[in-house]
Amino acid sequence: MKILIPYDGSQSSQNAVHYALKFAKGHSSVEITLLTVACNDAPFARDFVANPLEVLQACQEFFKGSLDKAKASFEAEGVKVNSVMSSGDVAEVIIDTVKTESYDKVIMGRRGLSALTGLVLGSVSSKVLANVDIPVTLIK
Repeated sequence: MKILIPYDGSQSSQNAVHYALKFAKGHSSVEITLLTVACNDAPFARDFVANPLEVLQACQEFFKGSLDKAKASFEAEGVKVNSVMSSGDVAEVIIDTVKTESYDKVIMGRRGLSALTGLVLGSVSSKVLANVDIPVTLIK
C-alpha cells in the first residue's frame, strides 16, 4: 500500500505522521511518501524584504530540516519511506501527485501552516478531498 503524506511541519501534519507511523507498523507492505510543498507564499515576500532569494533559501532550509526529521521517524521504525520537496500551489501539487502516481491513500493534517490563506482561498484539505478519487484521512 502506497501512502502519501503532505507534510509542512505544522502540528497537524506532525500528527498525521504519528498516525501513519502507527498504521504502517502494523502493515509490512506500506510505503510512505512525505511530500513537502515549500514556500508557496514566498512570491509576495519580494515586496517586503531586501533580498527575497535569502527568504526563499531560508524557507527551503526550514522545510528540508522538518522533512528530514519526519522521514527519520519512519526510518527508525523500519518503515519504507521517501521524501519529495516541491513548489507551487499546495493543493494542486498534492492533487497532481496523487493523479500521476499510484497512491492508495492520503493521510494529511486538517490545518497546515497557511491557515489564514485557507480562510481566504479555501483549505488545502477541502480541495484535495474534492479532487482525488482515493481515500483521504484528515488528522487534527
